[in-house]
Amino acid sequence: MRVLVLSPSYPRSETDTRVAFVRAFVKELTKEKNIDVEIVTSSAPDSAPLFQVMDKAKIYRFNYFFPRSMQRLTYTPSGGMLESFRTSVLAKLQAPLFLKFFFWKALKHAKRCDVIHAQWLLSGFVGVFLKKLYKKPLICEVRGADLRSMPAWFIRFTLKHADHVISWTPEMTDLLHKHGRTRNIHDIKGMIDFEKLESASGVETFKKEVNPGGKFLVTFLGRMVYMKNPLAFIRAIPYVVAKDKNVQFIMAGDGALVPDAWKLAEKLGVKERVTILGPRSDVNAILRNTDVFVGLSPLCHTYSATIMEAMYLGVPCVLDTPPYTREAFTHKKYAYLVPSDDPKKLAEAILLVKNDKKLRETLSQNGPTLVKSLGFEKKEIIRKTVELYKKAITEARQS
Repeated sequence: MRVLVLSPSYPRSETDTRVAFVRAFVKELTKEKNIDVEIVTSSAPDSAPLFQVMDKAKIYRFNYFFPRSMQRLTYTPSGGMLESFRTSVLAKLQAPLFLKFFFWKALKHAKRCDVIHAQWLLSGFVGVFLKKLYKKPLICEVRGADLRSMPAWFIRFTLKHADHVISWTPEMTDLLHKHGRTRNIHDIKGMIDFEKLESASGVETFKKEVNPGGKFLVTFLGRMVYMKNPLAFIRAIPYVVAKDKNVQFIMAGDGALVPDAWKLAEKLGVKERVTILGPRSDVNAILRNTDVFVGLSPLCHTYSATIMEAMYLGVPCVLDTPPYTREAFTHKKYAYLVPSDDPKKLAEAILLVKNDKKLRETLSQNGPTLVKSLGFEKKEIIRKTVELYKKAITEARQS
């Protein structure tokens, strides 16, 4: 079986953290017998080769602007393609070219594949035309960000022509229904590479680097963008340190709000209390040093990879409460929940979890159980996906 994966971006190396969950999925898929995987994705604004092999998958990259160094949609410090599009005029101008060159690059690969697996709606849009041209089945795996942010006509067109849609959270499924897609929706969870978390490599080095005093460590891990609300994390810090000086805060991730985070920390007088690390690949070391993980979002938490990673390792989590959170994460059982946009309440929750050993133990014990119950096991994800591939291929041949 030949599988063509379309993705707007894809990790460029073993340590590249961008859309690592897509690589984690491909890595497992290539372990299956009689499955060959090709990936078509964009190039970065550098001089790296346009072809490479990683995890037995062949990766073909396309340029979408010349000179290549001026490409502004993917692999930028803004934190994601949507953020780049919003913040850069040049990125907006490059969007039609991106779609055009994406389609051209995928043409010959789609012709020889058995099934097209599009990551995100943008890839699904390109996949629709490849499907029509070559009569190949199209599976579109959606994400909350594209379902919330892209034009309604774009979403509806792509969803109308996709043969099957993968949606792995209740929010995504509700958004699909809102856009008129109710058929052939499959709950297959996104792949998270939990194996990398098992390693103790770098744990002591990280501690010496970031928290040599052994203070109680509170962590924000994720993209520094609006949907992760990193500034709300910083706003809680003064209220915590006013009551307990034995607490240290760290933030790991890149994105458009990094400069704002530094400015806010300075304004609030907490620059010495928070370390903003930038993008990191040593997630295992970060989480294994973490005493409390804080997850924030004005939109949705289900099922954030970083929250799942923290829970997998038994790190107690404090989460604010955008829609779907209370239903997904039972208060005081799987996470400690706080009102959104309330830095005082967030600070109180951090201190409460710090000082309540029994509560920390409860959250630590129940987190891994929740992750397992949700269906994030690698074998289950691959089994369901391969079954879907076979189903889609059979349907396409019969039609």
